[in-house]
Amino acid sequence: TLRRPSIGYDAMMSMQSALSRAAVALVVSVAVVSPSHGEATRIEASTAESAAPWTSLDANDAAEDFHFVIVSDRTGGARPGVFASAIPKVNLLEPAFVVSVGDLIEGYTEDQAQLDREWDEFEGFIKGLEAPFFYAAGNHDMNNAVMAYTWRARFGSSYYRFVYKDVLFLVLNSELFGMVTEPETPVPGPWTQAEQLAFIERTLAEFPAPRWTIVIVHQPLWDYADGPRGDWPRVEAMLGQRDYTVFAGHFHRYVKNVRNDRKYITLATTGGGSSLRGGIYGEFDHVAWVTMTAQGPRIANLMLDGIEDENVVTDASQQAILGMVGAGIRGAPLVQSLPRFVEAPGALFERGEVSFEAKNANAETVVLRYDVDAGPHLRFAGTPREFTLAPGAAARIDVPLVAEAPTRLADLAPGRIEWTLETKAGEDTVRVELANALLPVSPFALPPGSAAVDGDLSEWPELPFKVTRQGDVASKPTAATDVSFAFGLHESDGDIYLAARVVDDDLVASTGLGPDVQDALVLFADARPEPERSANVLLFPATRRGHLAQMALARMTLAEAAPDDTARRLADSIAAVDWRTVRTENGYVAEAKVSGEFLSAQAGGPWQAVRISLMAVDWDADEIDNRIPWHVRGSSGTALHWQPNRFGDAPAAGTGTFARTPRQ
Repeated sequence: TLRRPSIGYDAMMSMQSALSRAAVALVVSVAVVSPSHGEATRIEASTAESAAPWTSLDANDAAEDFHFVIVSDRTGGARPGVFASAIPKVNLLEPAFVVSVGDLIEGYTEDQAQLDREWDEFEGFIKGLEAPFFYAAGNHDMNNAVMAYTWRARFGSSYYRFVYKDVLFLVLNSELFGMVTEPETPVPGPWTQAEQLAFIERTLAEFPAPRWTIVIVHQPLWDYADGPRGDWPRVEAMLGQRDYTVFAGHFHRYVKNVRNDRKYITLATTGGGSSLRGGIYGEFDHVAWVTMTAQGPRIANLMLDGIEDENVVTDASQQAILGMVGAGIRGAPLVQSLPRFVEAPGALFERGEVSFEAKNANAETVVLRYDVDAGPHLRFAGTPREFTLAPGAAARIDVPLVAEAPTRLADLAPGRIEWTLETKAGEDTVRVELANALLPVSPFALPPGSAAVDGDLSEWPELPFKVTRQGDVASKPTAATDVSFAFGLHESDGDIYLAARVVDDDLVASTGLGPDVQDALVLFADARPEPERSANVLLFPATRRGHLAQMALARMTLAEAAPDDTARRLADSIAAVDWRTVRTENGYVAEAKVSGEFLSAQAGGPWQAVRISLMAVDWDADEIDNRIPWHVRGSSGTALHWQPNRFGDAPAAGTGTFARTPRQ
């Protein structure tokens, strides 16, 4: 006896022979089951009383109703164990089937052995699922031709359809609309976008009036700041006036949009990279529990630790959030640190101000409050304020600070300023919290001098900058016994020389590891003119907007690793730094030379100042061993920053700026 009706499934696969295609088509056609449209089952019950202890005997259980689950992004910085833990929870729900929105493996490689390991691992998770599982291709699953052909060999087509109880499911390959890394270019491989569009048109013609259409696509192609991507408007035109709902993932933030009077749901994560700031940010681990009713799908977001309905984040609340926090690619946060260099005679700080600017780009008034934790070396010499910003209004906030004792700028530990922002989204009140590092800054002198890049630091009499505590208030604290470093800088004929001595109690270095999963000293050197040099932006949008390509970059590891996709895209920036590392008894030393020619090209003339961001990334061997697979891309180990991370969640403008010494 079948527990569940069969699923009508037309994979439209590209198979190896006409015979195998015919065989699959036969099986598919036999599997289609006509839906039942019977009335709700009536509950059998009776009572001898004139009143009854129930409200109705018509069960909410129509024959055409069914439930299915949608799982979201697992990768893009996979957090080990989360997706695997979702499988038994999904089994408890007893769905008819499970659909994904893609990003199932880390991918972004042409190494066939690595791809096979990642897919084997994922299919191992799916073996524990008690319901049918439908794959969808995300950018991490399909970013080059090798990955595309690997997909075809394992799963057949990257776009397909299936039908269940007169509901049409249309699963599309968003990377054929345009790859994330190259939005104008479809992913190469065995399929073309023209073929996919023809398939969509043909399918919709074959199923002109299902009771509902569900579209699954990884990228929310309708929800980019510069408008819908690629051919997505053509797909919407093909869908026309039929009843449909669209589900996507990719952004790792939940939001419900409404377009053409239809719901477009972008899911959060099921174990993918996320700050997990909670419901109002749309950042959580969940699965979508979808009930197909006669009126269409009803959506419940089942958190791995709770349940929310489909309005957990709406388009209105998302716009309010984005207008306050910026959310990466969508723009700048409402409050930003201003570059304001303080007076520091003899490089000793005694008193001064740190400044911020608040600009309200929302359509509603924003109420702003702030609190100050000045840190161990400083004291807040003002009074916290609360004020209101009308739409389009701006305000400057000056925060006076006094040192407990005159302290070298290089030795100041950053404080923290906490902002609470509140606005309206329709009838709802939206409240978010932001933070900035609180640190007086002034350009450091860049003394003359040069060195051979050989890992021998004997020509460096002193390394004046000591980093024994976490310099970024939004990052995990570190112990000096785990990792610490000291460094110095010289300038000669426009080139910058760096020397660093890293103390690390547990070195991780292997050519078998990716460059981002081993110990490293990471350098960014930015000589662009103001205001770009002093400004801050999150790492992902900095990459997308081309900011990183205008900086000199180095990830100085002890073991050389094969370049990844990011390294290939930033080849010129990486080539601008020549470096060498040498293992020591308690860690390693690093020497580097940053090309003055590259810096001047980015400055638009002879560079006069450079912003240095420096951090030591510390992995421990047991931390690697506990990760399967152990190359987890997107994880970063523990990063010890010299000063607040300019690409992080609590930056400070202008940190790490060095001024070139004028020549006589």
